[in-house]
Amino acid sequence: MFDAKRPITINLRTPGGVKTVRVRFPSDDEWIARQRRRKVLVKQLGRGVSETTVANSEGVDATLLDSIREGEEPELDPFEAMKVVEQLSLAEVDDVVPAGDSFRVTLRVLGATTVHVINMPSAKDVFEYRRGFARLLDLPFGRQEVSINIASAAALYKKLVTANEGYVGDVPIIHQAVAVKAAIDAMDAAVAEDSDATF
Repeated sequence: MFDAKRPITINLRTPGGVKTVRVRFPSDDEWIARQRRRKVLVKQLGRGVSETTVANSEGVDATLLDSIREGEEPELDPFEAMKVVEQLSLAEVDDVVPAGDSFRVTLRVLGATTVHVINMPSAKDVFEYRRGFARLLDLPFGRQEVSINIASAAALYKKLVTANEGYVGDVPIIHQAVAVKAAIDAMDAAVAEDSDATF
């Protein structure tokens, strides 16, 4: 069972030995702020090739870690902070199974496996989700900046979810975002298969 209110201990392996860090799980507002501050930069290199980087992700994660740490020891550099936050944000899709007009999404999260039953979104739901989820700015010299708003995914999750398993208390927004994306991807894949079968 995943419990966002339970204190978490993470053992981080470093060249100087294992560093044990005690944290609380970030709140939904902290996850939203983190995602907004992480700017994804896409640079067109030519001939259909592009390069994607996340600017200052280690600084953003170091700020988040400072706000959720319990105690100040051991000292971590920004890159070690990034590894800790990556472990906290773990939400990998193990399976998506269609069940009538819904999808059963199984996620592997920190210390647990969870299940989300999500109704099939309408075309309008998907359009509004995508419009609110990412903001794309064209910059000079063939570059683009993408900002992510996971609050858009949370709004759609709350509208479509019918059940979830494996949680004590509320489902964290970081898990909601992954579950919604998995359901939409599965729906898109089913539509593509139907289109291929028609021709």
